[in-house]
Amino acid sequence: MSKRIKASFLMLVSAMCFSAMQVVIAFSADRIPLFEQLFFRNLFAAAVAFAEVRREKQRPFGKASNRKLLLIRSVAGYLGMVCLFYASAHAAQGDVSVMNKLSPFLVTMLAVIFLREKITLRQTAALLLAMAGAVTVCNPSFQSGLFPIFVAFLSALFSGIAYTVVGALKGKEKPCVVIFFFSFFSTVLTAVLMLPNFVVPTVKEAGMLVLIGVFALGGQLTLTHSYAMADASEVSVFNYAGILFSMIFGFLFLGQHIKESSAIGAALVILAGLIALSGQIGNAGSKKTA
Repeated sequence: MSKRIKASFLMLVSAMCFSAMQVVIAFSADRIPLFEQLFFRNLFAAAVAFAEVRREKQRPFGKASNRKLLLIRSVAGYLGMVCLFYASAHAAQGDVSVMNKLSPFLVTMLAVIFLREKITLRQTAALLLAMAGAVTVCNPSFQSGLFPIFVAFLSALFSGIAYTVVGALKGKEKPCVVIFFFSFFSTVLTAVLMLPNFVVPTVKEAGMLVLIGVFALGGQLTLTHSYAMADASEVSVFNYAGILFSMIFGFLFLGQHIKESSAIGAALVILAGLIALSGQIGNAGSKKTA
């Protein structure tokens, strides 16, 4: 199995973990404030990543030459998280989803512009098809206020910048260092911001906060390793699988019915993934033959 196929699989796992995290966030949002949720979202990742950093005998805060990139990744990633949570609370969910799913497209474009990665016609077609699927699934009305929609776009932009920087750090820093730097940065900053409105959770709520951290850790680990194993332009399309997982989890755990437009959009997303994957398998086969 080639590294690109493994990276694609890891991206799928990442999308599943983050979709599961969003379900748990929805369950706990009634009483647990935003920054308290974000604190637990990052705490577990920081602890596990630090243990991995120690095990691999790496510098927790990376090499001095890479700290500028690590800081940019952390700031952009944190702003992306905050913007996404804000937009979700103040705009129609379909509108937010469409804007947020611009992130893989922005990752590919930024990787082409700043990392000089090459994008094939097949990858372009897969991305456009996946975006069409995202729009069809979400069935957006764009009736939300202009400001929260703009914030949702900023979430996609910041996430795109963060993931592009992860690609730039490929081969320069171990994934565990990238994850720890971002998670430590986010945990410390969020700890300060959550204190004024901290709510003591019940046992059930504490369990949900733990799950938020566990799913976030799984999503962050697999996403970072995915971008470390292959070019961002090759694997970012698989991030759209989050739409499918969100639909399934929403139906199973939140009682949300799947609309016809959602089924059609899901089919487009799956087709986009198959197109991208077939290109990777074909390229792997060509290299072996050569």
